[in-house]
Amino acid sequence: MSQQGLAASVQELQNSTFDSGFGVLTTEGLGYDGQSLQRLNADNQQIYSVTSGIYTYFCFAAPGTALATAKWRIFRLDTEANLMFADADANFDNVATDPTSLSYSYA
Repeated sequence: MSQQGLAASVQELQNSTFDSGFGVLTTEGLGYDGQSLQRLNADNQQIYSVTSGIYTYFCFAAPGTALATAKWRIFRLDTEANLMFADADANFDNVATDPTSLSYSYA
């Protein structure tokens, strides 16, 4: 620790997080699930999907979020691989009870 043990320097942090096996700096990935910042894991979001015609709607929220709660990130994917977001943004502020009824455009 540098300067009377108050904080580590940037160089000290980089030295302590360097993975010599891969030759890269390592950090822990964090992500926002619409409610909190947490470690990125495969199971840290609940996913709900609906297919209707040429569209598949994907809804993401923190585990345990009710479909009727406005804390979902929703996007729509068509058969041409066009991706559009509900409300034209990637915010966790949509209700997922009927994602087909929302307005979609590019973010």
